[in-house]
Amino acid sequence: MTFDGRRSSTTPGPDDLLSLFFLISIKKLFELGRAYPFPRPPNCLRCKGGRLWGHGFREVWFEGHTERVPLKRYQCAECGCVYTIRPYGYWPRHHVSATVIFSSLCYRIRNGAWERDNGLTRQRQGNWLRAFVKNIKLYLGMHSTGNVVERFCGLIDRGKLPVLRAG
Repeated sequence: MTFDGRRSSTTPGPDDLLSLFFLISIKKLFELGRAYPFPRPPNCLRCKGGRLWGHGFREVWFEGHTERVPLKRYQCAECGCVYTIRPYGYWPRHHVSATVIFSSLCYRIRNGAWERDNGLTRQRQGNWLRAFVKNIKLYLGMHSTGNVVERFCGLIDRGKLPVLRAG
């Protein structure tokens, strides 16, 4: 993934559920719901096929909202890969934007304590920090150097979500 949320790896696996990120107005998305004019991907990233069909919706929560919002899904008719259209800047499995996650981690590392005025629980932020440290060790090495921004971007450059907790 890149920092803005776009997938950077080139070959999805056969059973991948991928997220595609577009500039989507969350406000309009809440207003229009399923009637929102979601963009259709031009072709499949896995098999390069051009037959992507609507595959229903996935209801998701976003921080600061009391209702779920529908995100459009498409499926490749040729290989079966499923894509979810997500708002730009929101990573899969996360309900807050990538910039909020990044600023939360920077604040904690810089000040040694969690910011209290951001409306996020220390448990959630702690999960991000633990996943971030684990991913640094796993993908950048035990002795990686650089500040938090360099490490964050280093993970993204390798196609990894910095705060994704994997099995």
